[in-house]
Amino acid sequence: MATMIPDLTERQLTDVQSAAEAKLYRAFRDQLSQDFIVFFQVAWIVRLEEEQARDGEVDFVVCHPFRGFLCVEVKGGGVGFDAASGEWYSVDRDHTKHTIKDPGRQALKAKYSILKKLSESSRWRDLRIRKVICGHSVFFPDLAVGRDLTRPDLPSALVGYAEDLLTPQRWAERAFDYWHNEDASQAPIGPKGLDVFTEVFGHSFEVRPLLADALRNEEAQRIRLTQEQARILDMLRGRRRVAISGGAGTGKTLLAVEKARRLAGEGFRTLLTCYNRQLADHLSRVCAGVPNLEVMSFHQLCYRRVEEAGRASGRDLLMEAKKTYPGADLYNVQYPNALGYSLDVVNDRYDAIVCDEGQDFVDDFWVPLEMLLVDYDQSPLYIFFDDNQDLYSRAGTFPIRDDPYPLTVNCRNTRQIHEAGYRYYRGMPVAPPRIEGPEIHAVEGESVRAQGVKLHSRILQLINKDGLSGGDIVVLIADASRKTDHYEALRHLPLSAPARWLEESTRGPATVLLDTVNRFKGLEAPVVFLWGLDGINVQREHIYVGMTRAKSLLFVVGRREECNALLGRS
Repeated sequence: MATMIPDLTERQLTDVQSAAEAKLYRAFRDQLSQDFIVFFQVAWIVRLEEEQARDGEVDFVVCHPFRGFLCVEVKGGGVGFDAASGEWYSVDRDHTKHTIKDPGRQALKAKYSILKKLSESSRWRDLRIRKVICGHSVFFPDLAVGRDLTRPDLPSALVGYAEDLLTPQRWAERAFDYWHNEDASQAPIGPKGLDVFTEVFGHSFEVRPLLADALRNEEAQRIRLTQEQARILDMLRGRRRVAISGGAGTGKTLLAVEKARRLAGEGFRTLLTCYNRQLADHLSRVCAGVPNLEVMSFHQLCYRRVEEAGRASGRDLLMEAKKTYPGADLYNVQYPNALGYSLDVVNDRYDAIVCDEGQDFVDDFWVPLEMLLVDYDQSPLYIFFDDNQDLYSRAGTFPIRDDPYPLTVNCRNTRQIHEAGYRYYRGMPVAPPRIEGPEIHAVEGESVRAQGVKLHSRILQLINKDGLSGGDIVVLIADASRKTDHYEALRHLPLSAPARWLEESTRGPATVLLDTVNRFKGLEAPVVFLWGLDGINVQREHIYVGMTRAKSLLFVVGRREECNALLGRS
């Protein structure tokens, strides 16, 4: 059996839109020898250079270490060619003709585009294969052998029919022989070349958690991207404008980082941005040292660009924006427009932009971001978002026409935390994780001071008896307007050395962080104490976000009636 990438189950094959492609997939899978690797529904983006942007896609690429690679375009149903007009067409059940693209030309373009994409890989260049064996062909799985379909640019050796589904290896070898005979100077791809081909066009990955020091017994099972998620990112490889949605814990930030790394690794100068400065600082540390990748919050981007433009031109662009929009919000209107002005001065652009937590961006942010792209229409733009985390009530319309792709599996929290947090979720259903985890604990007290004493006692137990470090623990205040009272209730209570309190700053291995839900958005911690809930003066979104920051242990802190109400207990 051949190695198939992706390796689809029969159930997944029934969901493939083209029945003809599914037929050929099964034939290749079951009857090609184990030396073959077959890539299905392959898509890619060739890096923008001086020429027009070029994307590529092909139904199948059949690879063999000693044969090379073969691009195969598949057409189902009835097919014809009109020599007078030079047009190909399909024929439906009602004998109606529909114009289609020339399948031979599609496969030919894919072949040359693949060679171009391979040339972008330094590993491929190191192999010094001057001319690799490669070819293109067309397969009609629904048609009996028909000589009428062959043309001077599509000889019979390169056309497959229904009967070839019975012996696909013989058909593939015939096609490979044709191309090798056409140019005997071609060289095989070889095992090393096949490895590089798989790396470029069949990239698999596993993303580790954003925070490494978690509860080890559960962490071994957590944050592996599901097959569905990995396939979504691979499937969208050739799309330039994509929005990806998902509830808390579905891996949006992990996927955003992976997409940014992929784009940067393919030679695109890439920007990874978000609204939350805390998250931006964390992502900067995660992506440190990645060539071609810059990470910053949207307003960091504004500050840097406006200052750079000011040094170059002597203009105060922020003051110009304030005069144009007097009385408007500084961060939502004036800074974004000053960023737009800077583009007339600083001609420095990105090949691609990846935006995490896109629901926090107001409409005025998107125009200057799009203008920062090398090609306003063609440069890749990926937006990851969760409308349920719209803490700032600002989610507008993204500059992407297609419907969002949903992530539907929680791979961060335990089942207990998922069920507690998702009581406050509104949207497409999200499947809970497999890790059961302990129940949610309530830390009850009648006053903020009494609650602080009990919370402090619990933290000491986690550190001294349960072996956790201070860096595993975060205390989040849901009502940010009352954060000072809550911080003060803990400041004078000592922690066991080396643990210490840390207020609204960058976490360390020994620091117990005190912060607000708003500031901690997009981040996560093994243990979270959610506090500042009394009076239920807190929006649903804050409860949802606050609870789902916890990976393994969640404590809600407040008066008994509030805790019971939040957890749905009588």
